[in-house]
Amino acid sequence: MTRLPLDRIGFGWRSHLAALWFLGLLYRRPQQIRNIWMGMPRLSALRSGLALLLHALPYVVILKLLVVMAGGGRYPAIFALGVSDWFDWSIFYDVGSETVVWTTTGMAYGIVLGIASGISRGIAFGIAVGIGEGIGGGIAFGIAFGIAGGIAGGIAVGIAFGIAGGIAVGIAFGIAVGIAVGIAFGIASRIAGGIAFGIAGGTAVGIAFGIAGGIAGGIAGGIAVPVTLLRAYYLPFHLFFVWPAAQGRWYRVHPVAWDDLCAIPFPRLDELLLAYAAFDDAAARQEIERLTDRYPSQRLAALRARATLIARDAARSPSLSTIDAAVAILPEGDEDFLPQVSLVRDMIGSIAHTQRQLDLVSRPVLREPIARRLVTEIETFSQRVAGLRYPLAREFRDAASHWLILAERQWQEAKAVVDRDPTPQVFRAGDPADVDNEAFIERTGVIGDIAAQLELATGCPGLVLYGRRRTGKSTILRNLPRFLGPERLVAAISMQDPRAFTSIGSFIALIAAALGETVPAEPGLPDLFDALSRANARLGVENRRLLLAIDEYESIDLLIGEAVFPLRLLDTLRESIQTHRRIIWIFAGSLDIAELTHAAWPSYLISARTIEVPLFTLPETRLLLTEPMRHSLLWEKTDPARPRFDPALWGENGIERIQAESGGWPHLVQLLAETIVDLLNQGTASHADAALMERALDKAIVSGDTVLRRLVEGECHLPGEWDYLSGFRHTETQPPPAGEEVFRSLRRRLLIVEDTGAWRMRVPLMRRWLRDRG
Repeated sequence: MTRLPLDRIGFGWRSHLAALWFLGLLYRRPQQIRNIWMGMPRLSALRSGLALLLHALPYVVILKLLVVMAGGGRYPAIFALGVSDWFDWSIFYDVGSETVVWTTTGMAYGIVLGIASGISRGIAFGIAVGIGEGIGGGIAFGIAFGIAGGIAGGIAVGIAFGIAGGIAVGIAFGIAVGIAVGIAFGIASRIAGGIAFGIAGGTAVGIAFGIAGGIAGGIAGGIAVPVTLLRAYYLPFHLFFVWPAAQGRWYRVHPVAWDDLCAIPFPRLDELLLAYAAFDDAAARQEIERLTDRYPSQRLAALRARATLIARDAARSPSLSTIDAAVAILPEGDEDFLPQVSLVRDMIGSIAHTQRQLDLVSRPVLREPIARRLVTEIETFSQRVAGLRYPLAREFRDAASHWLILAERQWQEAKAVVDRDPTPQVFRAGDPADVDNEAFIERTGVIGDIAAQLELATGCPGLVLYGRRRTGKSTILRNLPRFLGPERLVAAISMQDPRAFTSIGSFIALIAAALGETVPAEPGLPDLFDALSRANARLGVENRRLLLAIDEYESIDLLIGEAVFPLRLLDTLRESIQTHRRIIWIFAGSLDIAELTHAAWPSYLISARTIEVPLFTLPETRLLLTEPMRHSLLWEKTDPARPRFDPALWGENGIERIQAESGGWPHLVQLLAETIVDLLNQGTASHADAALMERALDKAIVSGDTVLRRLVEGECHLPGEWDYLSGFRHTETQPPPAGEEVFRSLRRRLLIVEDTGAWRMRVPLMRRWLRDRG
C-alpha cells in the first residue's frame, strides 16, 4: 500500500498509518520533515502539523493514564500528575519544535496537549479525591475537571509555551482548573452552596493545586526537556552495545545509526564503529564518513575510528614506500588528538622516503646502511608516538611493530650479502656518478677552478667546461652543490632533455623553470631575457650566485643548423653573460669550440673562460680505487663500515696497470674496477692476479663495447680518420697521419700519444677492442 504524503494526511486508517510513519521520521530525522514543511505553503504546513498531533493524541492519553494511575496508588496524586508530564514533552516536543509555523502551531499544540493532559489528570485526580462523594461523583468530578481544566490549561499552555514554564504555568493552569472544578462539583453535589463553594473553594484549591502542580510540572519539565532534547535516555541501552565488548553486528540498531538528535557523545562509540568495521568494513567506513560530516556530537568518535582504520591500513601496507600516501588522509583539527596528526604524518613521510631511497639501490653494500637507517627511524618513531594521544599512540605503535619487521628483514638480507661478499661492488661505469651511492672522487682541480671563478668580485664572465666524452663532466655538474656551499646555487639543464630541444619556446620555459621564474605560454627571446633579469635581481637581494649549466651544449649548434633555434639565441646568451653578473653560465660539452660549425661560437663566448676536464692522473685513480666512497653521506666519517679497499686487492702493481690500460679515462677506470670486483666475487680469489686482470680486460671490451665503439669509431668524421685508426689493429705504432685535419682531430680526441717520433694509441684497452671487436 502506497504511503500518503504529509500534506494529504486526514483521519482515515491510511492517514493514521502514514501519520505514525511521519511521526517516527520526525523523531529520528527531523531535518527531513523540516525540509518537507519548508517546501509547503504555510497553511498546509500548519494543517499537517496539527494532523500529526491529533494522530498522536490517543497514545499520549493511554500512556498518561497508565502513569498517573500507577503513580496514584502509591504516591501522592500531584507527583503522579507531574511525572505524567514527561510523556507530554517527550512525545510532542519534536512536533512542536520542528513545525515551521511556530506561533500558531505552538498554540494548537498547547490546546491539544492540554485537553489530553486535562482528561488524564481529571480522571486520576477524581479517583484520588473522590472519597465521600462516591465513585459516580468522583468520575463526574474528573470528567468535568478534565474538560474544563484541559481547555483552560491548554490555552494557557499554548500562550505561555516556550516562555513561562514550571511554576508560572502551573499556577495559571491551577487557578483556571480550580474555578471550573468548583463550579462542576457544586452542581453535582450541593446546588445551594455550589456557587459559593465554587468561588471560594475553587480559588483556594486552584492556588494550592497551582503551586503544587507548578512545582511538580516544573520539576518534570526540567527533567524531561533536557532528557528529551539530548536523548539521554539512550545511554543505559548504549552500555549493552559496548560492554563487556563492542558488538559490531548490533550497530545498525544503535540509536546513532537511525536517530540524528543524539546530542550527548556516546562513550566508546569509536570502539563500536571499529567492531562494526570488522563485521562489515565498507558499511562501517561509509557510516564513519556520515557521522564525520553530519553528526557534530559524535564527530570526534568518528574521527578516532577513522584515524584508527587509516593506521591499520598503513600497518598492512606491503611496502613502506607507500605508507606516507596511506596516512595522507588522516584528519586534522584543533581538538583532542587532531593537532598531533601533522607530526605523525611528517615522521611517516621520512620513513617512506628512506624506503624509496632503498628501493633505488641494488648493490648490497649500499643497501645495508640505508636499511640500517630505516630500522633506526622506525624504532625512533615508535618511541616518539608513545607520548601522543589516543588513538595515535596505540595504533601507530602497533603499525610501527609491523613496519619494523619489514625493515629488519631488508636489513638482514643486505647485511647477509655484505657479510658473505668480501668485496663490495661500488663501481659503476655508466651514468653520472652519485656521490652518495657510487664510487666518486672530487676532481679538486676542476672544482677548484670553478670555485675560483665564482669568487671574482665583478662576477664570472661565463665558463666553458670542456672534456671528451665519458671524462666526467656531467658527474662534476651533478655533484657541484656538495662542494660549492649553500650560497652558490646550481641549476643544470641537459640538452638531451626533450623539453630542451623540441622548440625554442620549450627551451626558454625550461630555463625559466630552473631560474624559478615564469614565462608566457609561447615565450620568445625577450621573455627569456626578462626572466634572467628578474632572477638576477632576486639573487642580488639574497646575495647569492646561480650557476646555470647547459650540458651537451653542442646540441644548440646542431639545432641552429637545423633552424630549430634562431641564431639570435646566442646574442641573447652573450648579453646575459655580460649583464647578469649573479648568473654564471656554464656550457659543458665534449666538442672543442672549434668543432662547432653552425655559428661563430668563439665570437659569442669571447669573454668566457675555458676549464678542461682532463683524464685521471695516477693519484686520482689510486684514490678512486682505494677510497671510492670517501664523500658519501651514507656513513659517518669514522664509520668502519665505509667501503675501503686495500691496494693489494688490485694485485701487484694492479692500480698502475688499471691506469695504464685505461689511459686514465674515467669511464674506463670505473669499467675495469667494476669488472675486476665482479670476477673476484664470482670466484674464490682474494685479490686480482695477472690472470684475473687479463680476464677482466677481455670482459671489459665486451661489456663496454658501446662506449668504446663511440669513442674510437663514432667520432671519426673526417675522411681517412677511421682508416688511420684501423691501422693499429696490426701494429702498435704508426707514423703520424699525413693530413693536417686528421692530425688535429686525433690529438684533440686524446686518442694518440707520440712515442719517439711515432704515434701509438693512448688507451691500450681501446686498441684491444679495435683488434678484437672493431
